[in-house]
Amino acid sequence: MESAYTKYAHALVSIAKEENKLLEYKQGVKFFDELLKENLEVKKFLSSYFVSNEEKYRVIEELCKGFAGENLANFMKLVAKKHLIFHFHDIAKEIVLGLNEELKIADGFIYSVSSLSEKQIEQVTKAISKRMGVQVELKNVIDERLIGGIKVVVHDHVFDGSILYKLDEMKQNLKERRA
Repeated sequence: MESAYTKYAHALVSIAKEENKLLEYKQGVKFFDELLKENLEVKKFLSSYFVSNEEKYRVIEELCKGFAGENLANFMKLVAKKHLIFHFHDIAKEIVLGLNEELKIADGFIYSVSSLSEKQIEQVTKAISKRMGVQVELKNVIDERLIGGIKVVVHDHVFDGSILYKLDEMKQNLKERRA
């Protein structure tokens, strides 16, 4: 059964596809997702029952200038009107997933002990994209359990070059030799 978030996401992806503005919509949705994540005041304002829809719409229109035209603004107005702003992150994930599917882009994660530089992420992204035969977008996630190295996960593909993995592999080899 399809969730309400998925229905909203499919609707916006359909509009983006129809307008042939998949990347523009993706940028706009990511912008709003980050804005609402980082700016609690905007999030509270747009979700408030005490602020009129007209006031919310003015703010949304101002924020949407430069993003994919009026349909993204209308979508955000609908989300505000339906009081779904606090759930926008979940809606945005569904939208980006749908847009990436249309754009033939795979999302994934680079797990590392410390933050990687943009250049390092770019190098890993290029290598994984080439290996998988699709464009990949990777997000860096800190995981100190790895001890060192990196682990890349894209959907159900795992590329593990971490020290933790190598230690586990050595432990397994020793167990097999004993048996």
